[in-house]
Amino acid sequence: MKTRTLMLGVSLAALSVWPISAEEKAPLEKEITVTTTDESSSSITVPGNEDARMIINRTPGAVDLVEGTEIESQLNMSYEDTLSLVPGVSAKKRYGEEVRLSIRGSGVSRGFHLRGIKLTQDGIPFNLADGSADFQELDPEITQRIEVYKGANALQYGGTSLGGAVNTVTKTGRTNLGLEFNLMGGSYDTYRGNIQGGMATEKYDAYGSVTGTTSSGFRDHEDQENLKLNGNVGIRLSDGVETRFYLSANNINQELPGSVSRYDALHDPEAADPGAITGDWQRDIRSVRLSNKTSWIFGDDEQVDVGVFVNYKDLFHPITPFVGIIDQKSWDYGAFSEFSGSTEIGGYRNSYRIGLIGQLGNTDADVYQNINGSRGALTSDMDQRATDIVLYGENTFYISPEVSVITGAQLTSAGRKVTDYTNPAESDSKTYNSINPKIGVMYEPTENLQFFGNVSHSSEAPTFSELTQGGTVGFTPVEAQKAWTAEIGTRGNIGIVEWDAALYRAWLKDEMLQFTTGPSIPASTFNADRTIHQGVELGFDVNVANDLMTKGDSLVWRNSYTYSDFYFEGDAQYGDNQIPGIADHFYQSELKYDHNGEWFIAPGIEVSGSAYVDYENTIEAPGYLLVNFSAGYTVSDNVSLFLDARNLLDRRYISTYSTIINGAGNTNVYYPGEGRRAFIGLKAQL
Repeated sequence: MKTRTLMLGVSLAALSVWPISAEEKAPLEKEITVTTTDESSSSITVPGNEDARMIINRTPGAVDLVEGTEIESQLNMSYEDTLSLVPGVSAKKRYGEEVRLSIRGSGVSRGFHLRGIKLTQDGIPFNLADGSADFQELDPEITQRIEVYKGANALQYGGTSLGGAVNTVTKTGRTNLGLEFNLMGGSYDTYRGNIQGGMATEKYDAYGSVTGTTSSGFRDHEDQENLKLNGNVGIRLSDGVETRFYLSANNINQELPGSVSRYDALHDPEAADPGAITGDWQRDIRSVRLSNKTSWIFGDDEQVDVGVFVNYKDLFHPITPFVGIIDQKSWDYGAFSEFSGSTEIGGYRNSYRIGLIGQLGNTDADVYQNINGSRGALTSDMDQRATDIVLYGENTFYISPEVSVITGAQLTSAGRKVTDYTNPAESDSKTYNSINPKIGVMYEPTENLQFFGNVSHSSEAPTFSELTQGGTVGFTPVEAQKAWTAEIGTRGNIGIVEWDAALYRAWLKDEMLQFTTGPSIPASTFNADRTIHQGVELGFDVNVANDLMTKGDSLVWRNSYTYSDFYFEGDAQYGDNQIPGIADHFYQSELKYDHNGEWFIAPGIEVSGSAYVDYENTIEAPGYLLVNFSAGYTVSDNVSLFLDARNLLDRRYISTYSTIINGAGNTNVYYPGEGRRAFIGLKAQL
């Protein structure tokens, strides 16, 4: 706490003054102003992709941006597809649209659900108030872009955890005028249909999308049927004021095939856990989300953003006999505000933002015996209430036109309260408070070259899954996970090479780790003492050649490499063992030839090293190499096609797994990777 308080004081002091000689003052003419190149698509509430890239590249840390046009020309069933080629992100499919998502080892050993990453849609919280989330509710078809903020770089979205935040920005009536049809079909009887459209006048714009998906899945008992509705309406109240209303609704029906043994995963990968079939394991979601965001621009460049949101979710989740049927109905409410702008301090340019995010969640959490997928006797009846409040501030002070110092801090309060009507002795409540300071520096010697570094603190309160494991009076004694993280990096482009690279090291205290304790028993959570997460995140593109076959064509080599080194530090039980869950080395590469926008071909590979499965480091999941291929053809100005083929050599491999202590207990924890498959897609615009 003393260290954090000291850093907070340094951060606040740096907001007000930085003694430099007058000759070194940063000229105000250097200031970057955001101007949208296409006025017809400009929006105060939703900046365009070019503006967003300029904004995100001011971050003194590792960030990434994936444009929707990249997603539309490939298979886009889940985050495994849409976040491919993003270094530092591990997104591995379990089944259907469910993936194991981790950034810098966030939730590294968790074998179910999402924890450790803040998900937002248009900057509005997507997680439940306790921090857990279901990203299956996000529809890739509506994506204008995906912004990835790693670690403390997610400060403005309320991201307080080691992993950071992933913000999905939806299309608007100004970015997607007219009517559009998207069709996709392929292996495992997979079909998706989408219709979307947008319209805009000087004052109003509106966008809507409906997506339906059906698939029998690669494995037995993996059928899914989804229907997703999304839309937003923007109103320009004046030249500097715009308000936007959002609506999304989901009907998701997903069968679960469960995990299997290592042998079965590699020799009979299509088979499901027999218990998943007899128990009819499922994860079905009905949800509705309503939100509003209003933005004012005034003065030279000051801006105020305010908004409110309400989310409703109905979860029906038959699972193992030990757990039963999880039947939850939850309401989440929240509001947010941010004030940003720039000023001059002693002749030096200075920009700032300060904001507040508050969220309240209430979940009626029931558990029933699982009788072949139907509710049996009620075994647990809880009321779960969570609050999450984040007050943040960030300041950028320009020492010179090339050098800026970024200081920031978060004050957070996370409340957890459970009223257990079945076992009143297990009722409990607790509040987790934290101070998370941050200081960073950015050096930009030229317009196309940046060097950055930062040091930050993060804190992650446990979700209800960690606190209600049972076997204790009141909450399971799981503490909040804390970490100090330092990172340095660079991004830019010189000649034919463009890159984004970061090196980080995080010192964790009380890391929340999970392990599987026995057959049909879900992972349990404990706090490790001290652990280390460190790694390298490297993305680089090489423009190999232009005008090869015709004027305007190109050959681009894209690469993403992630090195992950996570280990215990002198642990009483595990010593300096590696923390299982993610392979040390992961590499993806694609060589894309584009024939002047008329057609393209893009062979690629995915290479993963082996990875430990258990904490005693005696069992490994094997590494693998996959060969992929994609292609596209522009039929006309309004019609295009794509082909996406995966695992062309039909390799058998393990996609991901749940972690365990050792090989003495349950080892049926593996999720097989999918075999050879191919999909074709059609996009038509009117």
